[in-house]
Amino acid sequence: MKEIQWEDLKHLIKDGDVVAVSALTVSNLPAEILRNVLETYDETSSPKGLTFINANDISSMGMEPELDDFVERGMLSRIIMSIMTASPKTAQAITNNEIEAYFLPQGVIATHYRQTNSILPGVITKIGLNTTIDPRYKGGRTNTKTTEQLVSFLDIEGEDYLHYQLPPVNVALLRGTYADRQGNIYMTQEAHLGEGYSIALNAKSTRGTVVVQVKAIIDSQHLNPDDVFIPGALVDYIYVAGDSKHHRQLIQTHYHPIFSGEERTTERLDAPLPFNTRKIILRRAAQFLNQGDTISIGFGINNELSNLLHEENVEHQVQPVQDIGIFGGFIGSGKRFGMNANYDVRMRHDLTWDFIYNGGISVAYLSFAEIDQHGNVNVSYFGNRMNGCGGFIDISQSVQRIIFSGSLVARSQLNIKESQLEVVKEGTTQKFIPEVNNIDFNASYAKTLNQEVFIVTDRAVFELRDAGLTIIEIAPGLNLEKDVLDQMGFKPLIAEDLKTMDHTMYQEQWGLLAQSIH
Repeated sequence: MKEIQWEDLKHLIKDGDVVAVSALTVSNLPAEILRNVLETYDETSSPKGLTFINANDISSMGMEPELDDFVERGMLSRIIMSIMTASPKTAQAITNNEIEAYFLPQGVIATHYRQTNSILPGVITKIGLNTTIDPRYKGGRTNTKTTEQLVSFLDIEGEDYLHYQLPPVNVALLRGTYADRQGNIYMTQEAHLGEGYSIALNAKSTRGTVVVQVKAIIDSQHLNPDDVFIPGALVDYIYVAGDSKHHRQLIQTHYHPIFSGEERTTERLDAPLPFNTRKIILRRAAQFLNQGDTISIGFGINNELSNLLHEENVEHQVQPVQDIGIFGGFIGSGKRFGMNANYDVRMRHDLTWDFIYNGGISVAYLSFAEIDQHGNVNVSYFGNRMNGCGGFIDISQSVQRIIFSGSLVARSQLNIKESQLEVVKEGTTQKFIPEVNNIDFNASYAKTLNQEVFIVTDRAVFELRDAGLTIIEIAPGLNLEKDVLDQMGFKPLIAEDLKTMDHTMYQEQWGLLAQSIH
């Protein structure tokens, strides 16, 4: 291990290199190193033609280097990610066919590093079959400029599989809290652990370079060897950040021990959710919970489920899990996304996907952008937005019970009055449409997996049955024809025993969720 200075960083990344990071927003982002890379390009017009790999999204609200900073300079020729939520210039460049881009399942990207080397052939898995990732569909490719197949179809003894072969990492740009004199990396003050260890493995397996940004180099006698995250044998260079503001724990804070699990808090992080239809959706969705469930908490509306569980005093009966490796505790939502506290387990990102793939999750709470008459779901592309699938495909194909949550019609105005729902102003965009043009969840394939699938909206609850998508409940106060069926692009089946949604949920103070959890 060698400590490297700012000036020396300029010579590490070459034109055409494959660069990998392990970050979510600013968490684990080696921001000062990335600033150096940008400045080097501004001075020398190099490095360029880079391939950028990240399992997550590195948007930072402009506080730190973002994907757009590299794309607008023309430094990237290809990106491989799972999700992209706040990079408008990158989305436009993809739309304009200016760069190659792949959206692949988050878990596959996070785990592929340790499965792609001279001994192992890459990831061979069923994850992605019959979705936009399958090469018989789009192969995860986002535009016509993206021609190389990173995903191929395999038949192994009569079983269908996908084979993912991602390029080897030339330069790994990683982050830890501290390094010791042997180059061992510790993640003591980080909000989550990430997959940096596996990225370092991948780089070393092909004689790549591993650079880790830390706050300081300290004597190992003050550290616990059990806390080593990346052994020094995998680390080529340590870069000590010169300015702590470029080593943020989270977007919301530079560092607080609560969010790295070093301390616990008795204070509630988020205020209770406001009483509105969004809260009604979460209440109804939560009624599908069973005692002891491990819950996959997805991005979007379901990120607020942990808040509801605490409000209803049932958080001890189930365990929420975020795929970044946070188990239990309070999962921050909204502007506090990523601010997780009092959690039970903090696990490596890639190991968390091992947990998910092996049946560790009993129920998945997922959002949706569009649903069609067959029950297929699109989350990646809608309107002018290009999000990618994130961990949606990995999770939805690894669990037996799925609850999709969202509004029936986008931008409608609904009101709760006297324990009933009324439509004040109809929405502008239907979310239930005849055919989705991008399949992230394949309903027919889900039936072969014997999955239980429910869709909870503000106006009705649906179940995916063998006969098709079926309305099983309607919100109190609504007219089935006018307020539900007329607002859909197709006519679903209607259960013979169509029920009214639990009217007790339509009051500000509820407190009855515990009665639903058995």
